[in-house]
Amino acid sequence: MSSRIIEILKGKKYKIIIEAGKHPVTGRRKRITRIVDGRKPKAEKLCADILRQLEQGTYIEPHKQTVTEYMEHWLETYAINLAPSTYAGYKRIVTAHISTQLGHIPLIKLQPIQVQGYYSSRLQAGLSATTVRQHHAILRQALEHAVKWQLIYRNPADLAEAPTRAAAEIFPLEPEQLDKLLAMATGLRDEYLYIVAAYTGMREGEILALTWPDVDIDGHDPVCRVRQTVGYINGKGFVFRPTAKSKRSRREIPLPDIAVTALKKQRAMIREEKVKAGPKYDRKSALVFPNKYGKPLDPSDMTRRFKRLVVKAGFPDVRFHDLRHTHATLLLKAGVHPKVVQERLGHQTIGITMDTYTHVLRGMQREAVDKLNEYLLKKNGHQMGTFEEKGRQ
Repeated sequence: MSSRIIEILKGKKYKIIIEAGKHPVTGRRKRITRIVDGRKPKAEKLCADILRQLEQGTYIEPHKQTVTEYMEHWLETYAINLAPSTYAGYKRIVTAHISTQLGHIPLIKLQPIQVQGYYSSRLQAGLSATTVRQHHAILRQALEHAVKWQLIYRNPADLAEAPTRAAAEIFPLEPEQLDKLLAMATGLRDEYLYIVAAYTGMREGEILALTWPDVDIDGHDPVCRVRQTVGYINGKGFVFRPTAKSKRSRREIPLPDIAVTALKKQRAMIREEKVKAGPKYDRKSALVFPNKYGKPLDPSDMTRRFKRLVVKAGFPDVRFHDLRHTHATLLLKAGVHPKVVQERLGHQTIGITMDTYTHVLRGMQREAVDKLNEYLLKKNGHQMGTFEEKGRQ
């Protein structure tokens, strides 16, 4: 590796030439050139910096791509392969926030202090700490790919601190509340959808993408198999993807009797709708929960119908996703091991399950202590304080 500095305009402009060996693929000579406006010491410093970066393997060829241009490229080359709802959420955050605040900055010049300032500005704009942490996760993931693709040599988001995580707010229903909600849903077209959601814990995208070939309700061990997810993306329509949250998201869920009965009634309803719709029905559809013409159910419309129901039932804060939390809470309160709950929900790790449902586990700890106290009080010859009394004698 060699270098030289050529004077172009005496004392005012210099050209740096660095021979950086051969390209590992093409075998062609790799030459780096730079024009420096200023005195010779400035050119010498830049030359030394480039040589040091080449030796350390951190040299990145300068480019003019902005953060916005890169994020748009990342969305369409990487994020597009994620679950449709995930992609839509990423795109919304990038368009509405990241691009508007950081988009004008050249990607190669993005600094940790600018990323930190972005987090502060979003908090000051009224976003919650949890939401800003999500922004951090997206930005960090995207910039990590920029490092792998050799567009930048370090990830500035790694050196910025995201806000402290706030406890996720969930609204699981108590058993009697769930009974009330499902009773009020009787006769509604979404009635069986709500039952299956509450008693399987499937995510919205998973349950709306469920197909009859992945449902076995006529055998001795009824199950449904989670294989894909669906979401609506503006400009693309309904997009189906293999389940993408984690490897554990692709799973079999044994079905309780109430879910089996609901699915059988759903199947009968679909058959009636096929006859009623005639040629308008999509005969190729195998969706378990389609619209009345066999097409994917619109998540936004379904959410609005569910919202009207929960408000009418007196539970205005409950979201459709809280049926999943309700399922997990019911299982944990029934004494089901958290590992089994993790597998049913498709969480990547048991830690996610434990963290999400800490409030339930705390209550179970109290119940466990009460049962232990009750056992000790009933045990012959053993009363509270026995050992303490003996120690004082």
